[in-house]
Amino acid sequence: MNPEKLQPGAPALEKGLDLLEALAGASRGLSQKQLAERVGRSVSEIFRMLVALERRGYVARDPATGEYTLTLKLFRIASQFPPTERLLKAALPVMEQLASRVQLSCHLTVLHGEQFMVIARIEPEWLMGWSVKVGAVFPLTQQYASAKVLAAFQLEGRREELAQVIAANDRISTRKAIDALDRISAEGGNFSNDDGYTRILAYSCPIIEASGRAVAAMTVPLVRQDQIPATEASAIAAALRSAARVVSEKIGGVA
Repeated sequence: MNPEKLQPGAPALEKGLDLLEALAGASRGLSQKQLAERVGRSVSEIFRMLVALERRGYVARDPATGEYTLTLKLFRIASQFPPTERLLKAALPVMEQLASRVQLSCHLTVLHGEQFMVIARIEPEWLMGWSVKVGAVFPLTQQYASAKVLAAFQLEGRREELAQVIAANDRISTRKAIDALDRISAEGGNFSNDDGYTRILAYSCPIIEASGRAVAAMTVPLVRQDQIPATEASAIAAALRSAARVVSEKIGGVA
């Protein structure tokens, strides 16, 4: 007998989750017909569920196009989850000081399955460089400093799993991906972009909890230049290291 048939079902809940997941994976809004096709249901089957999700504030419908998009409600709920709330409470004041000091934006990312998500962003009074959208999700690849740092500072089993994800995304061997993570962990973060993969110049440091794993990465994207003056690069790296250490200490992690 198939064990799945023994599991109690919740069709309405599953239908709603299917719709939320379909919208989360879309780069733009989707019509009812497009959503129905993506979740393998008829338009009439999903109509009431979409009405309920819109009423509760999980999705929004564009009155001009009729397309549905996710709102930030799910993100707000996730941010209220105690570990995330605690992390943000510890990190945001420090990030504000860091952005003011280096006059560059900074952001905080966490692992999100086999991807990573931006959960906070601070910009200086005079924004230089570029910043990312809170709630944005990116693939684990060596193109991103945050991805490398989040993967490098995990406990052994999880670290190898993430190295395999990076290897698949970058089409390299797992050994090569692990070697790159070893360099990151040896340096205490990402402070170089000469690996042949990084497209976006950025410095990144881990936020370490008591177990020794990274619960987040604090990252400062830099203005792309042919060469950053050594003194400026050193000052930014030092400020970032200090900020990450302060946040790690605040959440009871290692300095």
